[in-house]
Amino acid sequence: MGILIKAPARRREGPLPQVRNVTESGDPADALHIREVVRITGLRREQLYMWQRRYGFPAPLRDPFGDRVYPPDQVARLRLIKQLLSEGWRAGAVVPLADTALQSMLGLTVEEPAPLLPEIENAVRMLASHRAADLQNQLTKLLAGQGLRKFLEQTLIPLNEAVHERVVRGEMHTFQELRFAELAQRLLRDARGVVRPSRDTRQVLLATPPNDPNQLGLTILELLLFTEGVGCLTLGAGIPAQEIAGAAKAYQVALVLLLFDRGISGKIAGQEIRSLRHALPQEVPLIVSGRAVNLLAKPIEHTHAAADFGLIIARMRAEGVLPSGAGARAEELPEETERA
Repeated sequence: MGILIKAPARRREGPLPQVRNVTESGDPADALHIREVVRITGLRREQLYMWQRRYGFPAPLRDPFGDRVYPPDQVARLRLIKQLLSEGWRAGAVVPLADTALQSMLGLTVEEPAPLLPEIENAVRMLASHRAADLQNQLTKLLAGQGLRKFLEQTLIPLNEAVHERVVRGEMHTFQELRFAELAQRLLRDARGVVRPSRDTRQVLLATPPNDPNQLGLTILELLLFTEGVGCLTLGAGIPAQEIAGAAKAYQVALVLLLFDRGISGKIAGQEIRSLRHALPQEVPLIVSGRAVNLLAKPIEHTHAAADFGLIIARMRAEGVLPSGAGARAEELPEETERA
């Protein structure tokens, strides 16, 4: 989930670097105001704000009025990123990269995303044309017809990803993603009453780290775990490591599950995971899941990766959190889940 980030108010953020410090070489006057960067690159302000928050790039400075200004080297890199996005790359795969890596990716073939199911494509069109009432009606009918588990796995998860993908590419606005998330959350709140965790399972703590504000993804995961009989203590999205560790100790949870489901760089994901692992008691298992786990360069000690929901359930059974007979499925635990 993306979040709406407003431009900061002028002169309210403390001391700000001045334009004369933009680069060590070259004319400081070459720094461009954000409105010029938007015009030159074709990117939207919301994208620049989102990337700055998630990836640490771009890294604008401020002019004497407190407005964002961008050095020429950053503008050039943003133009490269825009070109790669137009060639089919995802923002999470290119924004964190250096110029040399971006140059090497130009012109490479990118696999076309799998076509969406007709009902998902139709839902995306409804959202894009601001037909919120029609979208809510369609989602309600699909939930009633598919049942909760199938609706979550086959409709809501791919729809959530399709909406986010279009926001990242600049094809939809952040407010449309927020509207979709609100509609979906409302629907899931009503559906929560039809599932209950099993009494013979131990409690699992769910959260996303500070750089991943995907509340809808967290709610979907919680409900999927409920369908397997798993009891969840959900802290919410964007939770610092120390708070997660504190809750794990206070509530004596059996396991911590950290969801990285958005375009976060492997370096940042690794830092967040190591910080949490260090803060948790050693006897508390840590599972990390979501797309970002595939970006990690090397394993993290005492941490288990689970790239999909089936592997999450398998690991929980291996840890004794979920009885082998509980839930609808009983997957084997592959060796690959030992690495993160």
